[in-house]
Amino acid sequence: SSLKSMAIMSDEKKAERDIAFGFAKVAVLLSENMHRVVALDTMKRNVIWSMNLNSGASWHKIVHGGQFISLNDPHGNGGVNDHEMLAMSYIEGASSSSVEWKCVDGLSGRIFSRDTSPVKASISQIVPLRTSSHQPHLHDSSGCRQVALLVHSDNTVSVIPDTSRSRAIVDEAVAAGKNGLFVHSIDKHTGEFRSQIVSRKAGSNSFDLVTVGTTVFDPSQENIVNVAYPRRGEVMQSPSTVLGDESLLLKYLNPHLVVVVTEATPTFFSEMKPDAGEESTNGFYNSLSTGSSTQQMRKPLGAAKPGEGPPNVANTAAPSLFVSLVDSVSGQILHRVSHSHVDSADELLEATNVPVVVSENWVIYTFFNQRTRRTDVGVLTLHEGMIDKNGITAFSAPEQETTFSSLESAKPIVLSRTFGLAKSVSALGVTSTKAGISSKQFMFATGNDQVISLDRRFLDPRRPNGDLKESEKMEGLMKYAPMLPIIPLLTPSHVHEVSSVQSISSSSAHVESQSLVLAYGGPDVFFSRVSPSKGFDLLPDDFNRGLLTVVVVGLLVALNVIQRMNKKKMVTSFWS
Repeated sequence: SSLKSMAIMSDEKKAERDIAFGFAKVAVLLSENMHRVVALDTMKRNVIWSMNLNSGASWHKIVHGGQFISLNDPHGNGGVNDHEMLAMSYIEGASSSSVEWKCVDGLSGRIFSRDTSPVKASISQIVPLRTSSHQPHLHDSSGCRQVALLVHSDNTVSVIPDTSRSRAIVDEAVAAGKNGLFVHSIDKHTGEFRSQIVSRKAGSNSFDLVTVGTTVFDPSQENIVNVAYPRRGEVMQSPSTVLGDESLLLKYLNPHLVVVVTEATPTFFSEMKPDAGEESTNGFYNSLSTGSSTQQMRKPLGAAKPGEGPPNVANTAAPSLFVSLVDSVSGQILHRVSHSHVDSADELLEATNVPVVVSENWVIYTFFNQRTRRTDVGVLTLHEGMIDKNGITAFSAPEQETTFSSLESAKPIVLSRTFGLAKSVSALGVTSTKAGISSKQFMFATGNDQVISLDRRFLDPRRPNGDLKESEKMEGLMKYAPMLPIIPLLTPSHVHEVSSVQSISSSSAHVESQSLVLAYGGPDVFFSRVSPSKGFDLLPDDFNRGLLTVVVVGLLVALNVIQRMNKKKMVTSFWS
């Protein structure tokens, strides 16, 4: 019984381990409805501090980190370990508007500085900036190490806090880029996506904006539903995927990628959808639904050779949901896919929730399909190309560009596939680890108040329809199945109900095998530690350390006794 008690880790030891391994985190959450910021201890599950914001503000935002800072920076220079953040409240008035900001320590809730800055136009984009060099925690009455660059609707920019030190950080960000600092703005009312470059006005303390490219999503045809960005500072193990035949599939890694989800307007959908028994003359509809105006001979439905997938059937429904991949520097559309998720224009009047997550070269999104009465999960993987297994040798290598340019590099090669899920989905997330070695798991917040996870292999669009080849087995591919499984063992929430989840965030720990997941947005906040590749570098809590100690001591004693016996035997043999 004494050994059993030694095997159970005490609460004090667990607390020490959680801090040493990076499991203990402080989650700073913003409630715009309550105009309040709350900091939670994820391990003790209590409120550390809270702060009230201006109740008359139109919106609130928390700004943390920067564009050129890794979120996994162990020194805290702008990463998730940096305690300093900016809480902003936009106060809109009849004649003038202003931004009330507070520079806050995320661990203690201490307010370093605070002020109110007037603004001349509404804010269309907030760009977080943070100096990449380590600076001491020095604050004046109007300064902050965290900076926010505000892009306004009248094509002007301003800096929060408006100090010489903040402007110097903006200058550093402008100089850090090869061609300067690029920003963008999205107007959901006009559907305009505008890419711009920031430059300092000569001889002044203000900055200029120059438009580089523009893309318009015509509001008379489609409405912007959601906009998603890549995870800032995500650690990636390799820029390529090793296939089963030892060839390389190169990942398309664009830090300026923006995913814009749009939905057709009821009027435009009615114009696109052909009447019963009539053929549509709308060229846009034809190009998206059939892909060609010529008819081809097809096999009867269900007729296929063994190992073949189902025959291609023309999509006779009008497209109603569009997913566009846009480059925020050039402003051009890199790729665009469409889905038919409604049968009538009246169904488009209902609110559509399309959560999106971008991880490395993967884009995952979900939507409820009114036609099939199920949740569809769309998957896009972006690639630059392939290198044959004999393409890289000791004497030869293919020509590859060492730098990426949004203005000059080629568009990605996109692989896509759609899966079905038996539950509705309100939020998406993905695990993150210290070095990106562990396999990825995508997190789904379902309509039955559960948080489930799926290994990335289930969502691979390269899953073959037929029997697996030997190379595909070596790579770990699985045969395609239209429905994604819900595995109870991969349900982090277990028996707990997590109500109305709107967002899922993740953070890495100090050990590679562990990822910290936080689900929030409703009345419940859920935190869990998951192991995408199991705990290969961590001992379990119930590991019997006492028994291990006894075994090691016993082996040492036995080794010492054997050495003595061997020595005595050698001496006896010499004398004989």
